[in-house]
Amino acid sequence: MIPQAIISLLAICRLGAIHVVVFGGFSAPSLAQRIESSTPRLIITASCGIEGAKGPTSYQPLIEGAVAKSHFKPEKVLVWQRPELQWDKLDSEHGQLDWAQLMASCRQRNVRVTENVPVRSEDPTYIIHTSGTTGTPKGVPRPTAGHLVGLNLSIHYLFSIRGPGDVMFCASDIGWVVGHSFIVYGPLLAGATTVLFEGKPVGTPDAGTFWRIVKEHKVSVMFTAPTALRAIRREDPESKEFQRAAQDGGMQQFRALFLAGERSEPSIVQAYQKLLEKHCAPGAQVIDNWWSSESGSPITGLALHAAAARNMQSKGLTKALPIKPGSAGKPMPGFDVRVVDDNGKEVKQGEMGNIVLALPLAPTGMTTLWRDEERFYKGYLKRFDGRWLDTGDAGMIDVDGYVSIMSRADDIINVSAHR
Repeated sequence: MIPQAIISLLAICRLGAIHVVVFGGFSAPSLAQRIESSTPRLIITASCGIEGAKGPTSYQPLIEGAVAKSHFKPEKVLVWQRPELQWDKLDSEHGQLDWAQLMASCRQRNVRVTENVPVRSEDPTYIIHTSGTTGTPKGVPRPTAGHLVGLNLSIHYLFSIRGPGDVMFCASDIGWVVGHSFIVYGPLLAGATTVLFEGKPVGTPDAGTFWRIVKEHKVSVMFTAPTALRAIRREDPESKEFQRAAQDGGMQQFRALFLAGERSEPSIVQAYQKLLEKHCAPGAQVIDNWWSSESGSPITGLALHAAAARNMQSKGLTKALPIKPGSAGKPMPGFDVRVVDDNGKEVKQGEMGNIVLALPLAPTGMTTLWRDEERFYKGYLKRFDGRWLDTGDAGMIDVDGYVSIMSRADDIINVSAHR
């Protein structure tokens, strides 16, 4: 989670190539699986990662171990040497290169930057691997045009990032789809500022880290996981750090706190909604949203965009859609969300069932698996005979159209016909 990571992604896009980002916490065997799946010509890595107060973790044994285990061997490994812990003895004979030395050599030789390489709309920008519950990772390719169109909609419509002057802080990792979409591409498409953060919500150095970032960088919108808020509240149950950052109007520019990653329990949503109403911008909201690596952008949520509010007023509605704590909001444009029983028949409103998507999906949505059409069909379409795409989640839709995600579908058992 350093600037060179984003520089790498944008440079790969400029070349018209495909990037595959792997979270730094994976083991060497997991990385080897992803190398074999995507067959990369080049691995780009930092010499280490830093996780809160744990100190630096060397990536050298991870990379070298994965390459040794993989049947496919990348041609080169490019290493950014971090001062906290450097890669020991780069092996140039086996393609290991030092980033800084390579850049210095390019400058000396007057190597020019290439122009942007045009690609077809269906060519992937990236591949992201999702293991789901089936073990071996599945590579989801993200078509370039759909990726850009869908993110341009969601960054403006859902997150209300309007352009230069807005700041988005997505407290995730670029190894996950959330980081791809709303640390890297989404904010930059809008011309806004993105915050890149390496660390934990607690322990770097305390439970006030997030709120100091919001204050110091004048963050407009933040996106994090309920797990992070739970960790903060365990250490700061009275939200003193939030209130300290908000003193003297320090968070008046803050418009929304978005949550995703797992179900947001109502108590968390309600607690932070009260804080936002008291200390932040008028109308500031806590908004839960739900999506996946397969969808590429939020499937459900509640639009924060001012244009949405104006549209509602034109229809005689005076308020934005209300928040329902515990719900992940309503379907976003392009996603047709249904709840069905195990036979694929739609259930009544308010009843628990399998959450599925009607086809086709919104532009960011998956259309296949990387080099594995058969697995795509078996994993996502076969269960309901191609009528629905199976998300693997279970939940319900209420009478107002709000979607509640309750669990993974394979966490549900039937006892005397009750789910």
